[in-house]
Amino acid sequence: MNVKVFRGLAVLFVLTAVLPLSANEVTAVWGRLYGRASTVDHKLAIMQSIVEQHDRDMIPVLTSALDEQVRNLNNQRSTTEQTQTYELIKMIVKELGRLKASQAATYTWEVVEAVDDPFLKGEAVIALGKMGARQYAGQMATMLRNLNFNYDEIENQRANEVFAYALVLALERLKAEEGYEPIFFASMGWYSSLSGVKERAKQALSVIVEDPTQQLHSIMENNERYSVKTAALDAGLASQAPDEAKASLATFALQEGLRYTAKDGIEKRELKSLRLSALRAIGALQTKEPAAVEPMQSMLIGYQTNRIYEEDTMLTLLDAMGGFQDDEVAKALAFFLSYQTERRQYGASDSLRIAKATIQALGSTGSSAGFEALTMVTVSEFWEGSVRREAKAALQKLNP
Repeated sequence: MNVKVFRGLAVLFVLTAVLPLSANEVTAVWGRLYGRASTVDHKLAIMQSIVEQHDRDMIPVLTSALDEQVRNLNNQRSTTEQTQTYELIKMIVKELGRLKASQAATYTWEVVEAVDDPFLKGEAVIALGKMGARQYAGQMATMLRNLNFNYDEIENQRANEVFAYALVLALERLKAEEGYEPIFFASMGWYSSLSGVKERAKQALSVIVEDPTQQLHSIMENNERYSVKTAALDAGLASQAPDEAKASLATFALQEGLRYTAKDGIEKRELKSLRLSALRAIGALQTKEPAAVEPMQSMLIGYQTNRIYEEDTMLTLLDAMGGFQDDEVAKALAFFLSYQTERRQYGASDSLRIAKATIQALGSTGSSAGFEALTMVTVSEFWEGSVRREAKAALQKLNP
């Protein structure tokens, strides 16, 4: 430490230890001492002593020092001086963030706009998040959105990842709705696993907005990538939204999954994943969305006519339908079971797992609409004994 700086600090420590100085007087002394420092190196030494106090009374000194350094950014004479200035600014904004000094938000935002160093910019936006500076959430969201969709030259990727991570942290702390969509796309963006951006963004999604259903609905509707639609559903199910909202989102996801035809093997797998995720959610949620009945019925018809769904998809569909205490669902299941019985009579060897799942789903509905179709199975010589026993058990569950 410079001798003059050391002597100044020593005098100050003696004064504060011996004299009963007020908080304002102590702040003024530190301010004068900092202001008299002639080099960045001197200022760094004094600022280190200031920030170590973690004293909110020092906010005016910190804010004034930050304003001074930002104003002088273009007057740096050497790389060393610039490095020291960045270190000083970083020290100040970090402490202002720790102190939640919202009155310093304007000066802190100027740092974000004035420097290119990703670590310093990142420290500044994190500080703004701690300050609760929601007035800058929209601009932060735009910055993150631009990073998500602008895969840069390889030498800039690390810098962009550093800043993206900081933006996610800041927007998460601010809990601003405008930050939800860019954080969602950051969670599945180009960022490397080492950066931690995607993992942190996934964590932020569950807390940044309590009920993001409307935004996720819009993401599903406006994005043609099936993997994005599935990710939007997963985010909605992991959120704090009420069951009614989640059931509605799952229904929309199923409708989206049925609206398209796959062009290749990759799309086929992604569409199947979307349908399965939606059906599992529909089946698992306590709230049953009436609008889900129609697309599920259409899947039964699609299987009957073109066998367009694989066995695991059909089993998941039937399990979901069994959760509905609904006569319309029971009628659709009964028709589907009768169709299978008829095929057995003509020698078809269809999946016994699908037949049993249909029977179990009918029993779970509790609707008498399934009585005839189930009874036909119990007396049919074309069904195996295990299937007939399953039908007898299902009949016991039906309401009289």
